[in-house]
Amino acid sequence: MARSGERTFDPTPYCIPGEITVHEVMDMKRAFDMIDEDGSGLIDAEELQGAAVALGIPMEENIAVLLGTEKIAFDEFFKRMTAKLSPSDKVDDIMGIFELFDNDATGTISFENLQNVARIIGAKESAKEIQDMLSTLDTDGDGELDPIDFYTCLVSGMRIRLEEEDRIRKSAADQMSKEVEGMARGSSTSRLGSSGSR
Repeated sequence: MARSGERTFDPTPYCIPGEITVHEVMDMKRAFDMIDEDGSGLIDAEELQGAAVALGIPMEENIAVLLGTEKIAFDEFFKRMTAKLSPSDKVDDIMGIFELFDNDATGTISFENLQNVARIIGAKESAKEIQDMLSTLDTDGDGELDPIDFYTCLVSGMRIRLEEEDRIRKSAADQMSKEVEGMARGSSTSRLGSSGSR
């Protein structure tokens, strides 16, 4: 229940059909509110650092990569947590994401780093599934993802996602075209049927 003077939160504007559910938005809002220790409606690097320490997650300078130096409201927090890569993203943007995964600042992403990220985001993958993913993406066989592995993975994933979105759009357009043709044939058939009965 909301405290006096506090507005109730409406998650529906943040939902994306087929991608982000009401429950996921509410989970992000609860996480934001827990990080927002002073109840200001804004979070800063200091509050996020406190939450990371409480969860046992070594983030150190990665906080600045995630938040920068400004305070952010839930809208901006939500955008950053749900942002997708696009063709306009630059190598620096991708490396910023790499640094978030490389929370021990070793220059590579290890199995332990991936488990940390999985714990933070509440991923349901098992340790074996995480290891299998790491093994699949690791191009040089050293058991860790270097920046080139990570970049290749994200760019390939973005390409696959864009191709799938394009395929879905074309399929929907084809289906709509067939329906319009069917409706046009149906109306011309009904006109013929009514004119033939006179």
